[in-house]
Amino acid sequence: VRASAVIIMDRLEQNQLQAEVLQKIAEDIDRLAAPGFDATVNFRNKLQDGFRSSQLTLKSSYYDKKNQKRIYEEIIWQTDYDPDRGTLKLYRLHGGLNVEDKVLEPDPKNSENTDFFVPVASGVTYFEIRSQQGENILGAWTSEKLPKAVRVGISFELQQELPDGSIDVPEESVHYRTIAIERTRFIPYQFVKKEFDVPEEPNEL
Repeated sequence: VRASAVIIMDRLEQNQLQAEVLQKIAEDIDRLAAPGFDATVNFRNKLQDGFRSSQLTLKSSYYDKKNQKRIYEEIIWQTDYDPDRGTLKLYRLHGGLNVEDKVLEPDPKNSENTDFFVPVASGVTYFEIRSQQGENILGAWTSEKLPKAVRVGISFELQQELPDGSIDVPEESVHYRTIAIERTRFIPYQFVKKEFDVPEEPNEL
């Protein structure tokens, strides 16, 4: 009973952590890719030591007095292989002029790069970002134009042999979240008239 309780608690904590990570990524995208900002959302995926690994880069820019484009805020989410656990570790970097912790704001006289990656979660076995543009599912986005939405998937479940013979995390063990970019934009739609077959007499119970 105790062993079963430990397994259940571990899974609950993993599900909570997955949800928290996806929520934080969604908040970063919503804030940096807001209307009126010169923002970019780029991502790429790769296989790293047998794991699905990804990097998401968010940037918002401004133009200085010389009309030179400068980075106002930059956030990077990425995974890297963790040799100690044999899995991936998820990191987040926050850089640019608009720092989160004003106490740790870098000295403008110091030209050294003070941006650093902060570990967010260890034991990650799946981290992938994709975007659907029309009928195409894209595994990378490097355009200056914002994608309409991104789908982020993360899992802490162990890899196993799938029915097709490959080694990967089962689809049902991956926690996904689709994040719309610039959600306040106008989305055209139209009502489509549809005919329904209605029985002449009600069904008898």
